[in-house]
Amino acid sequence: MTTAAPNEYTPIPNSVLPDTNIWFSTTLHAWIGLLAAEALGSWPFYWTEDILAEAIYHKRREYPRLKAIRDRLMTVMAENRITGFAIDESVSYSDTFDAHVHSAAIHGRIQIIVTQDYKDFAGLYSNSDDCPYEVFTPDEFLLLVAESAPEANDAVIEQQFSYYMQKSHSFNLAQKLISAGCPHFAEYVRTRLQALSP
Repeated sequence: MTTAAPNEYTPIPNSVLPDTNIWFSTTLHAWIGLLAAEALGSWPFYWTEDILAEAIYHKRREYPRLKAIRDRLMTVMAENRITGFAIDESVSYSDTFDAHVHSAAIHGRIQIIVTQDYKDFAGLYSNSDDCPYEVFTPDEFLLLVAESAPEANDAVIEQQFSYYMQKSHSFNLAQKLISAGCPHFAEYVRTRLQALSP
């Protein structure tokens, strides 16, 4: 199977492929998973069995809530599974699993990869303009969605707030996001919480 050359690449608008490390993080898994459900197709999320299976396998027992989020994810992205692709051997990888994610993105005509390993993907091509998809950190992506789909984002903020209120009266959504490497989105959430408070 051949992969499309970058100049032949036409991405599916707003299509998103989260890397495994996004699902590894409990905080990022929850925020991005719930946003995928609330966005109702305006941001189509894609996946491969290997990406989700690896994350769920390591997190399932420690964080049972992730299975519920995964089940909800499947209701909105079940048909967006990427399969049947070969590894793109035209670039060199610093990590073997990056090859899986990159090749899935190429095969699925993904527009955005969301990853905490930004440099690994941005460095696949000597000329960054040759990369056929965009690479976002989770902080950058969450801000992008917040700006383009504020109502969906507010709904997720309220869901997250209610969830943690039921668990404990002592929590800080913004601090959880900062700890997950999303300081700018954390500030956005802090501001929105003030606006949403009755």
